[in-house]
Formats: sequence, C-alpha cells, structure tokens
Amino acid sequence: MSSWWCVLCTLVAVGLSSVICRTIFIEENPPTPEELNFMKRYGYLLEGPSDEKTYTSQSVSESVKKMQQFAGLPQTGVLDPETRKLFKKRRCGVKDIESKTAKSRRRRYVIQQSWGRRSISYRVLNGSSTLKKSRVEELIAAGLAVWAPHGGLRFDAVDDHKADIEVTFTSRDHGDGFPFDGPGRVVAHAFPPPHGSMHFDDDELWGDNPDEDNEDVTDFFAVAVHEIGHALGLSHSNVKSSVMYPYYQVPVEKLHIDDILGMQELYLKDDMPQAPETVESTESTVVKHSSLVPRFTKPDRGEEELDEDEIPDLCFTNYDTIQVIQNKIFVFEEEWMWVLSKRKQIDEGYPRRFHEAFRGLPPYIKVIKTIYEKRNGHIVIFHGRSFWEFSSRFRLIKRGRISEYRIPPKVSELTTAFVSNYNNKTYLIEYERFWRFDEATWTMDSGYPKEMSAWRQVPYPVDAAIIWQGDTFFFRGPRFWRFDNNLIQAHEYYPLPTAQIWFPCEETDDMMRYATNEEI
Repeated sequence: MSSWWCVLCTLVAVGLSSVICRTIFIEENPPTPEELNFMKRYGYLLEGPSDEKTYTSQSVSESVKKMQQFAGLPQTGVLDPETRKLFKKRRCGVKDIESKTAKSRRRRYVIQQSWGRRSISYRVLNGSSTLKKSRVEELIAAGLAVWAPHGGLRFDAVDDHKADIEVTFTSRDHGDGFPFDGPGRVVAHAFPPPHGSMHFDDDELWGDNPDEDNEDVTDFFAVAVHEIGHALGLSHSNVKSSVMYPYYQVPVEKLHIDDILGMQELYLKDDMPQAPETVESTESTVVKHSSLVPRFTKPDRGEEELDEDEIPDLCFTNYDTIQVIQNKIFVFEEEWMWVLSKRKQIDEGYPRRFHEAFRGLPPYIKVIKTIYEKRNGHIVIFHGRSFWEFSSRFRLIKRGRISEYRIPPKVSELTTAFVSNYNNKTYLIEYERFWRFDEATWTMDSGYPKEMSAWRQVPYPVDAAIIWQGDTFFFRGPRFWRFDNNLIQAHEYYPLPTAQIWFPCEETDDMMRYATNEEI
C-alpha cells in the first residue's frame, strides 16, 4: 500500500498532492474512536457523534493538522508515529482550542477572564497519596510566586473558609464533568475565574524533584505552575516553551514572554483594584491631582493638517522619554507627544506636537528628553542646564537653572527625573549617576551622586523612569524593566518589550529579542 500511495502522490498536480495524500493516508490509517474523542475533547474536531464514520477524511486530516500546529509538529495532516504519541502523552485536561468552530487562534496566548482584582485567596484542601499536604502547600505558594510579579498580584492562604483558588487531589469521576483517566495522560485540570478550582489526579505518582530519573513520577511543581495559569484566567498556548503549553514538560523555572503578555493583559489594567501593599512607608503620600492635560480633537479650522508620514510609529521606534503626569502616560518622540489614559489606550486627538501643550517652551527645543511632575503638581522640562516649569494647567510659570536643584556646575544636562512613591524623593539622573533631592526642604540628600549600578539588573543609561500603578519602571530603547524597591533590583523576569505591553501594538516575531539585557 505504501509504495502505491507514493506513486500516486508523484502523479497528482502539485497544488493538490498534499491534500490528496493526507486524505488517502487518513482513509487507510483512520483514527481510533479514542483518538477521535481526544481531538473532540481538546477542540480540534467539531463535537458530534463518536462514530468515526460521521467524519470525512478531509475534516479529520485538517483537524490533525491543527493539532500538529498547536503541538509544534510539522503540519502534515497525517497521523504519523510522532503525532500519535500526542494521544498518550501526559498533559493538562483543559481544552486547547476554546472556539466551537475549532479554528486556529490568531494570537498565541489566549485569555478568558481575570478575578477583577489583584488580591486573591487560595487554599490547599488535601495532599496526595505521595505528597504530604504541608509539602503541597509549600509548592503551591512557590508556584503562585512565579505568577505574582506579572500581574501585581498578592496571594493570601486561608484554611478555615472558601477561597478563590482551591487545590484538591482526587481521582476518576469526581463530580465536575471531567473525570480523570488513571495513571498517565490527563494529570490535572483547572477552572478559570470565578471558579478557580485546581484538581490533580491522585492516581499519578506525584513527586517534587524535576531531576528525578523516573519517568513514572510527575513533577508536581511543574504541573501546579501550569494549572495556576488557568486558575488566573489563561488558556493554553501553542508556544512549546510557554508554561501554558498543554503537554507536560520539566523543569519549569520561569514564565515565557507569552505567559507574561497574557498576565499583563489580564491584570495590569488601570481600573483594577491593587493588592494591598505588604510594606507601608512612613513617609507622607504624594499629592494627587485631577487630570488637566490639554484635550485635543481633530485639527480646528485653519489649523495645519497633520502629516501622517512624518509622525513616528509608536510600535517601531525608540522613545525620547516616557513619563507619568496627572496619572496619564506621556510619550515623547521627536517633536511629538502621545497621551494615554491607561496602557494601550491613546487619548483622542493624539499624537500632537508638544509645543501645542507646553506653550511658552522655546521653539529651539526640538525634543523633550527629561520631564517630570513635581510633588506640588507642577511640570518641569529640563534642557541642558535650564528648566521650564509649568503649572498643572500647562501654563509657563518660570525658567530656571538646574543649579537650583543643587546640581554641580560640571553637569551639562539631566537625562531622567522622577519622584519615587517609595520615599517621595526626587531622583535626578545623569547618564551613569544620580542624585536624590528632597523637594520638601529643597535640599540634596548627603552621599550623592551615586552610580546607576545601584539599581541592580537595570542597564544604563536609561531613557526614562516612571511610577505607574504603584510600581517603578525603567525604560531603555525598546525594553523596560520593573523594579522591586524592597529587593533593590529589577524583577528577574524582565526586561519585556515596551511597544507590546504599553501601547496598542500587535505582537511581532522578533519580540523575544527584547526579553534579554543584550544590546540589539
């Protein structure tokens, strides 16, 4: 049969050969009822009767091709030996493709819904036959810590009442409509918010050492990190190195950028309640101001029309600087500025030339590289050794010299400035060093300047530093870092690409280049 099949393939027109060959192969090597059920269960084949005769060879071949694409195999549409291994591999029991039409997804990560808040409770109800409950609690806490930084989440363990996320070991039919199948294959499943249940098959031989040389042992931590992603609202990803890839893989050490982008989309929303701070500052809080940012619509009559060709593309450019002013994100590039009310949401009327907002700023200033909002709500733009101070209504108040900030005469310019919400001090940065200034007393703190290397794991010089939703972020080129004020270093999962996280930009194939500290 195989030789006849190959001869036929060589005789068929090139445009049809792959389709006909796949169809013939499927007809001569049809999927078993168990394999058909697998493809239906995980969304590759339309739901219907279990009788394989109800599906055409072409529809099965296309479904196999989708399954291969999701698993990272060559998309032949043929049930070859490598593809058939998928039916027996250990994996998560959650469906891969949620669409009822079983169409391929447009983006890699898929989100369902979040908890709508950043403070989430959890509870471990029991241990397994091979892992004590106390050890399960330790591993679940470690798994939650992997996800927490990327959504600004706080997880609180409870033991005497119902929690948002509940962890249970059970076996076979356990009442949720998704029975386990004994040792191997489906090892766990979880439900998205607002349910949050995580179920692990107690028929598995669970262990806590991913390096253990025993194929029968399933590493609990690796599976738990994956299921936590579901409990937080993420679906499966077709990126093989992603934590949310549906098939079991070890070890799990950190999230992939695909996982991180999904978390950012779910939880880093400006209207979402923040998790309570674990460390309270004794300093006074920064004064908050309502937004008085100039509102622009389309050009008024008689005003020069904007030339779209001369406006930089936020998705394909570095930025002169980024700053938070009046609780909005300001982005400056060349003579243009954008204002975003929250991540990925550009206010109407932008971009505009920044001179239209900061009237009174000298026309010879062609770019804004250093700008910040003072504690009193005034806005300061630095250029060389001069600065221009504007009121909260964007009206010019004064022009001054940076010597008023106690900056030494030999400093030719400041490159970044921001007010920290950690101590309410103003940080003034000049390339490879920085000063800490106290606006309350208008004095420079002793012991400064210091080297920028004090901000550990953040490459310098930086283009911008901002405080957004209670976190400190540093920007350089196309990347950004989230800084941990308690550990005094950047979070280990950074940098990430600025355009796809902060602006309404599509994912690109080269995003991963921006997830390392290496220079482009």
